[in-house]
Amino acid sequence: FDLFVSHNSNDAAWVKNVLLPELEKRSQPPFKVCVYSRNWLVGRHIDECIVESLEQSRKTLLLVTNAFAESQWCQFEMTMAQHRLIEKDNDNLLLAVMEDIEPINLNPRLRLMMKRKVYLQWTDDEVGQLIFWERLKQMLRS
Repeated sequence: FDLFVSHNSNDAAWVKNVLLPELEKRSQPPFKVCVYSRNWLVGRHIDECIVESLEQSRKTLLLVTNAFAESQWCQFEMTMAQHRLIEKDNDNLLLAVMEDIEPINLNPRLRLMMKRKVYLQWTDDEVGQLIFWERLKQMLRS
């Protein structure tokens, strides 16, 4: 895969209806994207699926929302992605902040990541969205 998308299930509709069509249908060449809703086998342990998805993908996108920040599984995915970054000495971790994150949801790990990494910021503005997509695709090609 080109990309594993780590997201909260509350954001699954946006991933399915907006992100996947943009990356898989409107990109040339199309990107191969791994998302748990279609690429994980039913009955397998979630932690095994997370590790396998990280290992089988060139890059990982953390889709940060308040629901993501509150989720223990999303926090586990973020921790494993950071561990892989250190282990492989390869900056393959992308961060997209999709909404204003409530201060109560900014745990130390997420706060530090947002301070140290350049991240994409989703916006309701059309021009801002075009910039978001262009920057994301540019990061995926690098």
